[in-house]
Amino acid sequence: MKDVAMLSIVTASISFTVTETKLFKPLRKWVRVKNPFFGEMVCCGYCLGHWVAFGLVAIYRPKLFESWWLLDYFCTAIVIAWLGSFQWVVMCWLIEKVNK
Repeated sequence: MKDVAMLSIVTASISFTVTETKLFKPLRKWVRVKNPFFGEMVCCGYCLGHWVAFGLVAIYRPKLFESWWLLDYFCTAIVIAWLGSFQWVVMCWLIEKVNK
């Protein structure tokens, strides 16, 4: 469970950094021009968080459920993305409060 919590923080941090910071704004614009579908995905923290979670689960292989490996992989990634989305919303809210 500790691995899942830590990976959700990493997921939220990566998705927030890519979708919200000025550093990645040129990349977001470039991807939007090249491919509108992926451009929308790179601009949406919730969407990107799912892909980040799937990648992190593939690399670190945490086990949240003890079932068939593919189902375990999918469900663990969804839980990490879900937890990360809450953290992403909190980060957006905090940044908005700071900028006001």
